[in-house]
Amino acid sequence: MITLADFDTYPDFPVPGILFYDISPILASPDKFREACDALKPAAGTQVDIVAGVDARGFIFAPVVAQDLGVGMTMIRKKGKMPGELLEADATIEYGASELVMNPAGIAGKHVLVVDDVLATGGTATAVAKMLLTAGAASVRFSFLMEIEALPGRGVLADYDVESVVLV
Repeated sequence: MITLADFDTYPDFPVPGILFYDISPILASPDKFREACDALKPAAGTQVDIVAGVDARGFIFAPVVAQDLGVGMTMIRKKGKMPGELLEADATIEYGASELVMNPAGIAGKHVLVVDDVLATGGTATAVAKMLLTAGAASVRFSFLMEIEALPGRGVLADYDVESVVLV
C-alpha cells in the first residue's frame, strides 16, 4: 500500500511555505511504482474510454494506467509544448499559475479518467476539466496519487468523481 512514508518531503520548495512531496522513491521501486499505478485505476466496472495525463508528473503514471485499462491516452501539457489546434486554459495553483493546453481530437463522447500526482487547490484539475468538457467529453473523473486535505481541491471538484491514493 502506498503511504506518506513512500514520499520524500522538501520544505520551502519550490517557494517558501510549500512542503513538496517527491515521488522519486516510488519511481525508484518497481514494486511501489506498480502499486501506485494499480491504485490510480478506478474501481472495476467504471467506464473509462481514455486516460488524460497531466504535465508533468501525471505523465509518468497515466500511460501505464491506460495500458492496464486497455485504452488510449491523451496529454494535458503546459503551453508551448504541443503543436497544432489546441484548447487552452489557465490554472491557478498553490504557488503560482500555469497555462495548459490539449489537443481536443478524440475526446468527444468519451469517458475520461484524468491522472495526476497531487490534488491541492484544484486549480489545475478545474482547468483540465474545462478543456475536456469543451472538447465534448461525456464525463470527467480524477485519480490523484496524493491529496492535501487542508487545501480546497476536493471541494472545488465537487461536481466530479475524485479518488486519491494517499491523503495528507
